[in-house]
Amino acid sequence: MRFWRRVGIVAMAVAVLAAACGDDEQDASDGDETTTETTAETDGDTTTTEDATTSETTTEDATTSETAAATSDSADDGDDMAAGTVGVELGEWFVDTPDTLDAGTYTFAVTNVGENPHAFAIVEGNSYEELPQLDNGAIDTDVLGDAFLGSTDPLESGLDVEIEFELEAGNYVFFCPIQFGPNSHAAAGQVLSVTVE
Repeated sequence: MRFWRRVGIVAMAVAVLAAACGDDEQDASDGDETTTETTAETDGDTTTTEDATTSETTTEDATTSETAAATSDSADDGDDMAAGTVGVELGEWFVDTPDTLDAGTYTFAVTNVGENPHAFAIVEGNSYEELPQLDNGAIDTDVLGDAFLGSTDPLESGLDVEIEFELEAGNYVFFCPIQFGPNSHAAAGQVLSVTVE
């Protein structure tokens, strides 16, 4: 009986040692797996792994490029604001828009907030008073030549329209060109002197 007990104890000891060795073998095996994986990577999976890494790098590069593009777009947007869309409100008897702008091409988003029809026009000049006028006080656009940049059609109350002008540095007058009989909107005060820098 003692013999078998000793054999059992020895067997248990061997099992414990085997388990301990097994853990070491497992640890070594883990190392071997790493080596195997490394070997496997070297044998061809590396391309896949490297491709994945390259792909991740490419994705990062793409993200960087997209960020750069977005930043560039933002910068462009900033430029567009300097020379982009400008709101204009027309009413009795005013032209409401910034009176200082940077040189550039602008889209003027014109809205008639008044009760009467109004239009939006731009002419080069220092002030309304210095511009050639008809008897009713309307600006005489016929004698201005190239100094008259253009005008929208008359807008009924509540309507809006967009018109584009390129403005070089200088002085301009924004005004309503509508006139009838002895009256004109410009003479009533619907003018604004604007400086473009």
